[in-house]
Amino acid sequence: MREKEYIVIIGSANMDVAGYSNASLNYADSNPGKIKFTPGGVGRNISHNLALLGKNTWLLTAVGGDFYGQSLLAQTNKSGVHIDKCLVVPGENTSSYLSLLDNTGEMLVAINDMSITNHISAEFLTQHADFIRRAKVIVVDCNLSEETLVWVLEHAHDVPVFVDPVSAWKCVKIRERLNQIHTLKPNRLEAETLSGITLSGRDDVGKVASWFHQHGLNRLVLSMGGDGVYYSDINGESGWSAPVKTKVINVTGAGDAMMAGLVSCWMDGLPFIDSVRFAQGCSSMALACEYTNNPDLSVANVTSLVENTECLN
Repeated sequence: MREKEYIVIIGSANMDVAGYSNASLNYADSNPGKIKFTPGGVGRNISHNLALLGKNTWLLTAVGGDFYGQSLLAQTNKSGVHIDKCLVVPGENTSSYLSLLDNTGEMLVAINDMSITNHISAEFLTQHADFIRRAKVIVVDCNLSEETLVWVLEHAHDVPVFVDPVSAWKCVKIRERLNQIHTLKPNRLEAETLSGITLSGRDDVGKVASWFHQHGLNRLVLSMGGDGVYYSDINGESGWSAPVKTKVINVTGAGDAMMAGLVSCWMDGLPFIDSVRFAQGCSSMALACEYTNNPDLSVANVTSLVENTECLN
């Protein structure tokens, strides 16, 4: 029966175009460096990572009938993700994400063209409603329209829904629906935006977590940068998990890897704290790789990374 269990990811898919500068950027000039084209999109990245972690994963997204769309589906399928239920929209451009990174690996600016995401509509998902409801877990990202997010949360029934907020601007779509969400993974700014409470430091996280649970959220996994991750569930379990020491090469995709780790561990029935630590290991592997999805991501490699990190602490 375990082999028949599957995860449904509903979210964005796009082509990532990343420019890496060899040195400090000169903004008014051409900068020598590298330009890479890789499959991206929050939902697609999460599904790719889950497949690398050995999970039976289905992606529901929309792409255009262009070369980027064909390439995205082919590469995603090659990673082990089922793409049979993805929507191909003839005449539309596939979503793309253009980012510029400095020589330290920090993203300085990005432009996204994601209008095709609107085709991931309630009408489209209704065609797959029975399949979605039979999933073990549903994962959505807030690139989806509010109408689509509401449809998922209303039709999930007893299936736990994990939500990636994506950004402070986009996460407001789920503010009134926290009681329908199993796990939410915000960063500091997203948590502040949703709760209206300033997160000046570690001393503020308790009241922010309380706010989320008072509004019905089951599990909160709050990324606090250099302070690590604060985790809390509605039944009172909470704590801090220290950062995993990482040499950062590329920040794009780290949050998506972390969400994949949380979902994978929930599927395997791991304790909350172990899930958080494993998810941080997934994020660390993404940060240390030039690609959006680290091809070396696996349960064994992440477990080894986390165990060795704990030995050093």
